[in-house]
Amino acid sequence: MMPGTIAERTTKQFTGVPLVERRREGETFPRIPVGSVELTREQAAAGLFAQRAELDVLPVDWQLLDALAVAVENYGVAGLDALVPELEARSEGDREAGDAFGRAYYLCREHWYEGGLSSYLEQSDMAVALYASDLPQDLDIPVYGSAVLVDGHLFEGVSRVGAAALVRVGPQVAGEFGAPWLHIPAAQRSVEYRRLMPNRARRRFCYNTAVNRCADGPRPVMVWFDDGGYAVGGIPAPDPRRRKRETPLRQRAAAVREGRA
Repeated sequence: MMPGTIAERTTKQFTGVPLVERRREGETFPRIPVGSVELTREQAAAGLFAQRAELDVLPVDWQLLDALAVAVENYGVAGLDALVPELEARSEGDREAGDAFGRAYYLCREHWYEGGLSSYLEQSDMAVALYASDLPQDLDIPVYGSAVLVDGHLFEGVSRVGAAALVRVGPQVAGEFGAPWLHIPAAQRSVEYRRLMPNRARRRFCYNTAVNRCADGPRPVMVWFDDGGYAVGGIPAPDPRRRKRETPLRQRAAAVREGRA
């Protein structure tokens, strides 16, 4: 366990696997390990901004971490701190500054828990859990448009089928309802898929619910442990620089919950 982390801050478990957050006391986001140091979200954003010319248009995580290692070597942690005010002074409309902060947030989210890396649950993984839950199969707008209620059913489903089932079966949901290039012919879908999710109408409903939920802010993460295995974690703090989109469905759902529709 790294010094300064909050060992007692554990996430409610849905898979029987203990998860410990890496955030330090009083910090919203965990620090990003880069060699022998750990960088805050702001320090990482400053480093990525300084190295922006060396990054691909869509860099993967190891490229971001390599860029941060170079930034630490060039500037030191104190030097990155000195760059933060200038970066934060840039307007929210500044694309390069926004990219730096967004990529730093991505790395914080990836390192949310000790002993593994985290990524948002895929829509197809969420559909597997929702299918196993008691989610009502009707277009009940207060449920369909509410992240809180959908997440409750999501965790209920995870507790019933386990995180590993989401990893195994989720891609087959994407193969049925996702993008055309992910298509998996019906004859190639596994026995487990047909056993866990036998009703096609409910499969589609749960997938559509998951797609809608993904547009409604941060969602639970899948934790991929360094020594193998998976667990479903909680919902990370949102990216403070990202505004939630007000979709017509979300507006209608809010109106129903408030009695205005």
